[in-house]
Amino acid sequence: MDNQTLVEHTEELSKWIENAYERYQKGKAEEEYPTYDFYKDIQPTVVEYDKQMEQWLTASIAFIHQVKPKYLHQEQLEAVQENGKEIVLQSYFGKLHATRVKNLVESVTYTLNLLIEEIRKKRS
Repeated sequence: MDNQTLVEHTEELSKWIENAYERYQKGKAEEEYPTYDFYKDIQPTVVEYDKQMEQWLTASIAFIHQVKPKYLHQEQLEAVQENGKEIVLQSYFGKLHATRVKNLVESVTYTLNLLIEEIRKKRS
């Protein structure tokens, strides 16, 4: 995956996280959390997220091994994969406390933005 495609893919994942967080907040704001069909709503979303994330993770790890940025490491990218999946799942169930979900979103968003910065620095 070239650097421009990696930036686009990273921005797309950032939108996935934003949308999931909005769904979580909307569900928490309602009196009763909405009910989603597992096979129609949740499973396809998680499968698509996993597929997108796997491609992104492979390309991102290759990029950081090549460029060796000072403040971005493989463990952070792997945490993005895990935390992002947790955010997507919680957006349907709302079982975690709002503070925890907010912290996960901020952590994932920070790392995604840091990766985009590093890629853009490399192009300059």
